[in-house]
Amino acid sequence: MGNSYDKDWDGYAKLISDRKDSSEWDVLRKARESHWREFFSVNEDEKILDAGCGHGEYTVFALKDKANVWAFDYSKEMVNYTVAVVQKNSLKAEKISVDSILDIPYETEFFDQVYCLAVLDHLDDDGRMNAIKELRRVLKKGGKLVIDVPNRFAIHWRTVFLMMRLLKLYPEGDIHFFSPLEINRLLKKNGFKKARSLGLTLLPPFSGIYTTDLRRLTFLPDFLIKPLDKLYLMIETNFRRISFLKPVCWHYFIEAIKK
Repeated sequence: MGNSYDKDWDGYAKLISDRKDSSEWDVLRKARESHWREFFSVNEDEKILDAGCGHGEYTVFALKDKANVWAFDYSKEMVNYTVAVVQKNSLKAEKISVDSILDIPYETEFFDQVYCLAVLDHLDDDGRMNAIKELRRVLKKGGKLVIDVPNRFAIHWRTVFLMMRLLKLYPEGDIHFFSPLEINRLLKKNGFKKARSLGLTLLPPFSGIYTTDLRRLTFLPDFLIKPLDKLYLMIETNFRRISFLKPVCWHYFIEAIKK
């Protein structure tokens, strides 16, 4: 019997891969790049693991900052795309492989930083606990773990997401939404000290409806889309820092230090 959190990630990867470079998604690519510039810091030659690399955006960001990067994903199609996008950018990762976060194939205390972005929410209770233990195992003492989890209290976003699921625009399977208290307890219980966090995606872009299968649905003329996207990026990059708005952001980056 399958786990209720299981999803067809290979099928989803095939669905969206041809749309990742679409001009329609330029505003969200810029938003993601702003997340990298604001929250992540990489020293040259640091060893970084992208655990659950998806389509490889953060693998590429780290490589461009001259880190040594290892990456894996559970989905073969996601891995194939990551390999292709790394090559497209004339970069070279140490290794990109198909592996599981529940059994990371690297030695203890090997990495300076580990990224686990939009992964824990797709695991059941035992899986989340085992994944955190594995992430801690491969991270050096004093090393940084960066995770990305969806916010339980962003009701407006969860409603939009439910609509996407009902329209069959996202893989079937359970998703776990975290409260700040829950994720902090999980980290503390497993030997991490929370350092800082950043709220992400306070509002959706104003230039259309952006679906989870990477399409923009809009009736707006082109001359309005650019100024609306510029306004959105200004709000996203500045207002997400306001503490009382963080509880309504769609998800968070959390940086934790291994004790």
